[in-house]
Formats: sequence, structure tokens, C-alpha cells
Amino acid sequence: MTKKILVFSNGEKIGDGIIKLQLLHEINTRLPDYKLYWLTNKGKTVYSSTLKFIASKYIDEILDQADLSPLFWNKISKRYKLEKEFFDYILDTQKSVIRTVALKRIKHKNFISGSANGYFSTIKIKNNNKRKYYLNYILDLLDLIVIKNNISNFKIPISENLEGLISKILPKNKSYVGIAPGAGEKNKIWPFEKYIELCNYLQVNNKTIVFFIGPDELNLKEKLKNIFPHSIFIEEHITGFQNIEIIMATTKYLQLAISNDSGVSHMLSTGYCPLIKLFGPKDSKKFTPENPNLFSISSSDFNSKNINKIPVSRVIKEIEKVLI
Repeated sequence: MTKKILVFSNGEKIGDGIIKLQLLHEINTRLPDYKLYWLTNKGKTVYSSTLKFIASKYIDEILDQADLSPLFWNKISKRYKLEKEFFDYILDTQKSVIRTVALKRIKHKNFISGSANGYFSTIKIKNNNKRKYYLNYILDLLDLIVIKNNISNFKIPISENLEGLISKILPKNKSYVGIAPGAGEKNKIWPFEKYIELCNYLQVNNKTIVFFIGPDELNLKEKLKNIFPHSIFIEEHITGFQNIEIIMATTKYLQLAISNDSGVSHMLSTGYCPLIKLFGPKDSKKFTPENPNLFSISSSDFNSKNINKIPVSRVIKEIEKVLI
């Protein structure tokens, strides 16, 4: 009989989805004989769309936007016949009690959830008041199924065909630094003028700049091209692949990347190159995973929530430390 594990979330946007790829890898590594089902409630998951090219290697079936009901007289889901399913393990990665109650209606052998301090979990959870990076919290839950002392050295899988295309655009006779100057939220954006100053410093030090521009920063592209005519906009040179694939693959050719706290910064967090992330109002510790290749600079270091307070000299100092 096939063994099955169901992982429940409230949906993943691109940043969450990239971060949780390590979870998919860990489940696959620790439970290789299990079929993995991924269930969301009302939110969508990028594992069925943008990140399908990676997630499909790990997930056997996605049950997106199941719209679960906690009421016993209703069907468990408005979209799927979950009454007929049975799972060896259900792993609840969120903490809303109502959603947890609805989830537990699905037949199971073991139910693991940190909701309500582990009240609903069939396997005892050790409560730890210390705030953790949320992926580590989920991996702790996975440890209750099968413990692994050392996290696998997960790397984002890169298409060999795409890698070949990028190698022709970024030959090894130059040193490349990636710059992602945008973000979806304006208060997360380090000033454009400071990026210009930083890029001038990089050029003086014989670095070729590779810019990553999001859809909200297209107005900056012509300005950057005029100021830095020898820079590279990698996505302009490659067709047949998603932008997210191109950005991730490019990190294999970068000496360093620098970014605001943004969706693109998650795409640059592949582990193939060091990444310096600039944080404004958000807590950098909460949103930064433990990764030897990831370095954060926060405005809180300068007693402010305003990212503008991070001086260029501080970023240059970090660059010099990373590249030594």
C-alpha cells in the first residue's frame, strides 16, 4: 500500500515558495517512499504555476484552494473529495485554529500541527518560546516524523540548457555582480542614487554589473543603460525560459548579488553566490534564513526603520568582507 504525506499551507507567493523548496527537498530525502500531496486552503500556491518547473520534481499531487470547512455537517472541501482520502501523516504548517480543525477532519494516522501550542497534534510538540525563522519551525515539525541532524545541502536545480546559454553571455574572463534595485513595496527600496554610487564603486573595481529589473522598475531600465552602458540585462538575451528560471540560473555566474528585501532577492537566494540583502522596516532576523552565503544589512543597525538610513559605505564594507 502506498504511503502518503499531506502538507497543508495557506498558499505560497513566490518568496514563500522559493524558501519552502528546501522543505520539499527534505521531505523527499527523508521519506523517499512516500507520495507527497500539497494542500492549500483559500490561497494559491506557486507550486502549481510559476515554480512548477521545480516543485513537480517533488510533489505528486497539488490540491490548490481546497476551501476547507471545520463544520462536520459540511463536506471537508468544496473542491475535492477528501472524505475518501487517508494519509499516514498530515503536516500542518500554519497556525490558524479554524483551519487546523478543518484539516483534522481528513482521515489520518498521524497529525502534526503547532496550532494552539500543539493541542491538536497526535505527536507531542515541545514548545519553545524562542522565535525562529519560519522554515526552521516547519523543519522542526518534520523532525517529529523522521529526525535528521544535518539539513541536506539543498541547491536549486538549474537547467543545463539554460546554464549553457548564460555561459555564453557571461564568459568567465570577467567578474559579475548582480544588482536588483527594486521591490514591490516602496518603503523597502534603497534610494536609486545610492545604487548609482554603489555601481560606480563596482565598476571602478572592474566588476561588470548584471541588473535584475522587476515589472515595477521598467522605468529605471533606460536610465541604468545610459549611466552604465556596459552593464547586462540578462533577461533580454534569453527566450524560452521564465524570468525566475533565468535569474536563479544566473547566480551560478555571479561573484556577488545585492538586493532589497524583495521577490527578486528570494530568486537570488540560491546559494550559488553570496547575496547581500538590504532591509528597511522589516526584521531582518525573522526574514533571513541561516545561510552562510546570505548577509543582511538592516536600517535597524542605524536606529531606524527607514532603509534610506543605510549608508553606501556600510554596503561597500560588507562587499569587501564578502569578496575577500
